Amino acid sequence: MTDAEKRALRDAFGQFATGVTIATTRGRDGAPRGFTANSFTSVSLDPPLLLVCIAKSASSCDAFCEAEHFAVNVLSEEQKQVSGLFASRSDDKFAQADWTVGAHDLPLIPGSIATFVCARQEVIDAGDHVVLMGLVEAAQTHDAPPLGYHKGSYFSIGLEDRLVDAAARSGTARIGAIMERDGALLLRHHPGGAVSIPFAPENECSLSGLTRKIATLGLTATLDHLYAVYEEAGSHVIVYHGTASGPVPEGLVPTPLSAIPLEAVQSKAQRSMLARYREEYQHGQFGIYQGPKDGGETGLIHQVTGRAIVKS
Repeated sequence: MTDAEKRALRDAFGQFATGVTIATTRGRDGAPRGFTANSFTSVSLDPPLLLVCIAKSASSCDAFCEAEHFAVNVLSEEQKQVSGLFASRSDDKFAQADWTVGAHDLPLIPGSIATFVCARQEVIDAGDHVVLMGLVEAAQTHDAPPLGYHKGSYFSIGLEDRLVDAAARSGTARIGAIMERDGALLLRHHPGGAVSIPFAPENECSLSGLTRKIATLGLTATLDHLYAVYEEAGSHVIVYHGTASGPVPEGLVPTPLSAIPLEAVQSKAQRSMLARYREEYQHGQFGIYQGPKDGGETGLIHQVTGRAIVKS
């Protein structure tokens, strides 16, 4: 296959939304080993079998193929960070992660919505991967929203719908967007010098209204996840994150993150949100703020972004 054919096939496989798991075991030296996988599935109830795939290029592949036991941890929406950690090639994953010891001395990830301790049943060669078939010896569950994965991005199942529906029921909602274009944010500059993020028209205050407004400006935009939901001046404010391309329309100014004029942002909520965005962008980890307009301690930063793919 050519590189282009491989990318096309990867995109096609990525259309299937999955849960996210971390598989763990011990190496010959007793050191804990683990990796993030979204290719986990149940196989049989009698006998109780499951499978998980691991790339042959993974540094822990040999350890898993040789180990007599391994565990599978199904992640919750609050575990995006640990998923990213175990998807990396970091040599000190377990030094950075919170973990406990389970049956057969296997490392387990607390907070997972399900854990399975398995005896290695079979190792199946599968091209550039191997398939680990496990016989389930023990299983535990924990009630929490699951972490999902689709087309290369995490999403939280149902979180976005709950937040947006609650705002819509109030009858007073404003829909806005933090949009990136070529590494800069598109901010609206108002007469008098005030700065804000762009919002949908007041007479069409909806996500579709926002995307139509973006399209009329001549931009091609993708709103890829929910970024903040809060109350301000008696209204629910819903803000999406997105990327945009095309000519910069009048009234919007591309602003580098390092040059955001926070002092000109009159809304305290937007000022706090833009400051948070600048910090999160530097670390490559984004969350959803839900709570009061001031972003204070009574609010909540959800660690997983809800997806709402909308293209104008």
